[in-house]
Amino acid sequence: MKISVQKYDPSVDEAPYVKEFEVEYRQNMTLLEALVAINDEQEPIVFDYSCRGRTCGRCAMALNGQPCLACVTLVSENGANEVTALPGFPIVRDLIVDKSMMNDRIANIMARQRAFPLTLDEINAPVDPVIYNKMDPLEHCARCGVCVSACPTVQLMGQKEYIGPAGMLAIGLRYYDPYDQGDRVVEAVQNGLWNCIQCSTCDEVCKALEIDHQVIWKDLRAAAEARGLVKKA
Repeated sequence: MKISVQKYDPSVDEAPYVKEFEVEYRQNMTLLEALVAINDEQEPIVFDYSCRGRTCGRCAMALNGQPCLACVTLVSENGANEVTALPGFPIVRDLIVDKSMMNDRIANIMARQRAFPLTLDEINAPVDPVIYNKMDPLEHCARCGVCVSACPTVQLMGQKEYIGPAGMLAIGLRYYDPYDQGDRVVEAVQNGLWNCIQCSTCDEVCKALEIDHQVIWKDLRAAAEARGLVKKA
C-alpha cells in the first residue's frame, strides 16, 4: 500500500513537502496504524496520539484533504492515501499543528462564571434529567479541531471572527449548565452564532457521535431570537 506523508521541519525546510512510503496493508488498517508502522520501521514522522479511540483528539490530521482522527480513519489498500497536517492551523512539524489559540479560547469559555460560590444546597440538588441529557453528550468533545478545520465558515472568516464548532459547543455546555451564571447567549452571538450556515459539516466529520451540533445551535439561536439578539440584514 502506498501512503504519502507531509513532512516539514521549519528549522531546515522552506515549505512542507510530501514523501511516499510503502506499507504492508492489512484489513481494516487505520491511518494511525499505518503511521506507526512507518515511524517504527522506515523513517521518523512527527505526529501525536494517545488513546487510540477518539477520546483524546491528539491524532487529528487530514487524509486526502479531509480532516479526521487517524485512530478511527481507515486507509485504502489501492486508493489514494495522502496524509497532511490538520488544515487551518499553524504547522509545528510534520503532522503536528499548533491548536493553542483554539484551546485557550475554549478553556476561557469553560471556566464557570459565578457571582457567588456554589452552596451545598445547589451542589446536592438533583440535576434536571432534561438538562443532563443536553449536557452529557457535550462532555465527549475531545477538542481535536477536526470540526473547526472542516468548517467552511471558519475557512472563510477565520477563528477570530467565528469561534467555530468546538468553541460554540463549549458555550452551549455552559449555557445548559445550571450552575453557570454567565450570559452565554450574548457570548454565543459575539463569537459568531449567526455566522454559522448550518451546513452540518461539523456533524459529518466529528467522531464524537454522541454530539448533535445542530441541536445546540438551534437552542442558542432560539434563545438569542427571544432576546432580540439577531443579525440585522
